[in-house]
Amino acid sequence: MMEKMLQDRRIQLMAIIVVISLLIVSFRGISTGLDLQGGSLIQIKAERPLTQEEMDRVITIMDERLRGGLKVRDVKLKPWGDEYILVYIAGVDALEAQKLIGKPGKLIVKIGNVTAFTGDELTRIDPFGYEAQRGNWGVPFTITEEAAERFRDAAIATNFSLVYMYLDDVEVNKAPISYSLQRELMAGKVVKSMVLETGGDEEGMEEAQRIEAILRSGALPIKVEVVGSYDVSAALGEGFGRAALIAGLLAFLGVTGVIYARYRQLKLVIPVLITGSSEIAIIFGVASLIRWDIDLPAIAGIIAAVGTGMDNQIVILDEILMEKERSIRYRIKNAFFIVMGSWMTLIAAMVPLFAFGFGLLQGFAVTTMIGATAGVFITRPAFARMIQLLT
Repeated sequence: MMEKMLQDRRIQLMAIIVVISLLIVSFRGISTGLDLQGGSLIQIKAERPLTQEEMDRVITIMDERLRGGLKVRDVKLKPWGDEYILVYIAGVDALEAQKLIGKPGKLIVKIGNVTAFTGDELTRIDPFGYEAQRGNWGVPFTITEEAAERFRDAAIATNFSLVYMYLDDVEVNKAPISYSLQRELMAGKVVKSMVLETGGDEEGMEEAQRIEAILRSGALPIKVEVVGSYDVSAALGEGFGRAALIAGLLAFLGVTGVIYARYRQLKLVIPVLITGSSEIAIIFGVASLIRWDIDLPAIAGIIAAVGTGMDNQIVILDEILMEKERSIRYRIKNAFFIVMGSWMTLIAAMVPLFAFGFGLLQGFAVTTMIGATAGVFITRPAFARMIQLLT
């Protein structure tokens, strides 16, 4: 019997995908969300009520800054009314996040007291790096032709005064114009490539990273302020995660117990345990592959997916065991007609949650869809074949 199972292509496919999923998890790990990993919750207030277009723009800019500047994936921004934005960030200190999203990010470059150009006239921002010759970290950027011409004219008009760079009215760089550059500007040439230097130490590197993220995302269309920030304890998240895992295990074992009580055959319970565990392994493997964060809603989605899988397995068992007057092929086909209908209904319900939901809804929807899809196309066929061989 075991030999026949191992030779079946459907069972082999499930085993191979489970092994691949476990390998992916072992090499790439599993990314956890704010509620499990800990992080920050920040409340942002705009200086006035925002239109929907303005709110979308502010959220887009903040999201880009946080993902680019802090290199974190689990960032969620939620509008609250028309003046407030709630920002959830996993694994990041609230103070670090405020440096990126608490200010508009408006760049002004002056030569002496003459404004040469602003951040709106940047056409390209290169990754920050270390300037070996000057011993400083810096953010290279390129400006428009018109901005470069104004820079040249302002330099000549001010007799090549110092170049000042301000970010939100705070001086972030001050440097003289080199003699070689002065000669080029006097000859009528324009310079479009520049570097905003921040310093040569670790603090300078962090500042360069922050400024790069701000320049890339652009300035916010309105002034904002941080009106509240909270650090979410990772220990608290671990407690929630442990409780959710225990609840999932109890649900898994409870459904298994119900199946045993219904059919009174231990040999039918074992395939249920195998396929249920396989679905969980596949969900974690796919989540690791696409770098989707596992948080409490995602765990709830896993429990829901496994529960749906158990329900489908009961349908398959009933069709195979209760309709023996018909051929086994007809019974399995009829069972999968019901299973496919259940899967399509579930996907139809989850897609809007993923597309239009926020935070909790998306995490739940993604893991539920992954589990249900893996079940229908991978574990359910293997389960049906196991039951067919066992009966």
